[in-house]
Amino acid sequence: MKNRNLFKNASQVSLIFLLCLLIFSCTKEKNSPPLDLGLAYYSLKLNSETVYSMDSTVYNDFNNTITNYQFQLKDIVTETFTDLEGNKTYKIERYKRTGTDPWVFQRIISRNVSNNRAEELIDNRRYVRLVFPQQLQRSWNGNLYNDQDPWIYTITALDKKLTIGTKNLDSTLTVQQYNEVNLIREDTYNETYAKHIGLVIKEVKAVDKDISTGRIKKGFAYKMQLFSYQ
Repeated sequence: MKNRNLFKNASQVSLIFLLCLLIFSCTKEKNSPPLDLGLAYYSLKLNSETVYSMDSTVYNDFNNTITNYQFQLKDIVTETFTDLEGNKTYKIERYKRTGTDPWVFQRIISRNVSNNRAEELIDNRRYVRLVFPQQLQRSWNGNLYNDQDPWIYTITALDKKLTIGTKNLDSTLTVQQYNEVNLIREDTYNETYAKHIGLVIKEVKAVDKDISTGRIKKGFAYKMQLFSYQ
């Protein structure tokens, strides 16, 4: 009889312990901050304006020339709309100017976040620019929704501080979109995003090289870098 009471008391203590543990777990979950998916890296804000400095070089083997172009691009988020799949989408108008010339309209771009993917529609092609939540070395097919060959985007840097000119950025991530380098060809595409801004750097190099000297024969390279944001 005594052993039976001891067993009963032990069972009651175990039950109380389990109930306390369950209450503590629920309270902790309730008070825990929400998971940060990293959506701030693909910032979409109505009426925001982002200006980029562009430095572009074109290599021409036909007349053996190297030409450099410098200009600015400005992206303005002008409105929102619901796309055919029911997603809230942001319309961006892109403008270009050289020096102090007036801004000239270039194209319409649209961006949205759908099913934990940051998508961009530009020149009638849809790209998956980012995925959420971010993780170092996480990869995905950036060309999943267009007719181009698969490009496996990879996050190569995450939550890194970066200085661009006089701007100190607390958190940036870098996506390597494509990287193929050999003796005759060099193709590298990389984008860097900053929290609460979005794209801050895009670097592209697509050139053919002389196999014996390594000299660039033809192709292009450019760097698109944040100049101002508001």
